[in-house]
Amino acid sequence: MKLLRAFALSLPFLVVPALYATDSNACGGCFITQQETTQVTGHRMVLSISNDRTTLWDQITYAGDPSSFAWLLPIKGQVDIGLSSDAVFGALEQATQVSVLSPSINCLPSGCVGAPSAGGDNSGTGGGGGAGVEVIAEEVVGPYATVQLSSQDPNALANWLLSNGYNIPPDIKPIVDAYVNEGFDFLALKLVPGQGINSMRPVRVTSPGAVPVLPLRMVAAGTGAITPITLWVLAEGRYEPTNFPSFQIKPADLVWNWDTQSSNYKDLKQQSFDASSGKAWLVEAGEPLSRFWIEDSLKYTAEFDPENSGYGGDPMGPSALDECAADLDALFGAIPENSLWVTRIHAELSREALKADLTLGASNDQSYVERWLQVTTAVGTPPACPPPPDWCFDPGPGPDTDPDVNPWDNGFGVGEDDPNLGSKSNASCAVGGEASMPAALGLLGGAMLLSVARRRRRR
Repeated sequence: MKLLRAFALSLPFLVVPALYATDSNACGGCFITQQETTQVTGHRMVLSISNDRTTLWDQITYAGDPSSFAWLLPIKGQVDIGLSSDAVFGALEQATQVSVLSPSINCLPSGCVGAPSAGGDNSGTGGGGGAGVEVIAEEVVGPYATVQLSSQDPNALANWLLSNGYNIPPDIKPIVDAYVNEGFDFLALKLVPGQGINSMRPVRVTSPGAVPVLPLRMVAAGTGAITPITLWVLAEGRYEPTNFPSFQIKPADLVWNWDTQSSNYKDLKQQSFDASSGKAWLVEAGEPLSRFWIEDSLKYTAEFDPENSGYGGDPMGPSALDECAADLDALFGAIPENSLWVTRIHAELSREALKADLTLGASNDQSYVERWLQVTTAVGTPPACPPPPDWCFDPGPGPDTDPDVNPWDNGFGVGEDDPNLGSKSNASCAVGGEASMPAALGLLGGAMLLSVARRRRRR
């Protein structure tokens, strides 16, 4: 499986995903220009919605080794195309990662000073126009030759695409025909002749207007029985699917297994997907977002490490910092800072689900969707507590006691499960880093209570 980089697009009445490959050409509706075996295995998308424009970035993975891909994207009117970086996906992934935290373990005996009482909280096409096809615009953007097409004749469009190297699979042609009959235009992109696959860059496409619709019918091109899609929506408030079922996983639904050091998060997710026949979307996270969480790191890398930023690279073109600034403007510029939210949703869509486009809308419930999930129910055998320290029952100083040593200050018994990355913690006694902060804060509070109690006993 190879990682394809981000390809962006936004439409005034319809937003269509596009694809990007690190070592081969790529496509939106995955139309391979040569007959080769490949399959799209997943998408990650970023959708920025404001009153005056909409922009979508799309990053996919695929199986196989195709030597040539091309993009074909339904659009409305003329769109603006720019270069992007897949660092945007890494930044949003880090900012919205879902973590499942194990129940905390209280190792202090009930008679110990500071122990909680019982019941405490554990919580360039080169083809030009053809009969029945109008070329709206044609330009070279970085390593890409792009052409925007308009046609009212599905057969004429199909002939144009075929003569210009776009091989439409038989099962996808009726979908393209339907978009033509619905009044859509198309954006087609390829690598400029002579450009190597290593020169490929993520692409951003923006159109005026704000109607957040993902044409999943086109996404079906090149996919298998199941297509995983993770979508980040940046907009004023929290968004959710309006014509597909959606669900959330709450902490109360979760059970932690001490023996496997993991939760049942993935099982609950899969059960809901199966129950909906592969049509439901999981709302994983939804919260206000400061643009500076994303902006600062991207700008810093673009300015001081441009070669690894994913921006720039063309001596005759804009600098990495200028390209980064343009990308961030597309991501945030039209959304008021004080009302910017990010919503993260995920689906594992069946082929049947891809027969309808996805419509998104502002959620009636604008409460947070927490991504730190603290489990309170557990099964299995929890880690054994160490012996209580001497100061637990006699906190006064003595020759064999050290009142400043507390073996539970390191967060004993706390584990963390990352359901998105498919990893789980090693369940060590000490938990560090951002993922364990809620548990660490709770333990810090407990340590402060113990400290106060010890001082009182000494008086």
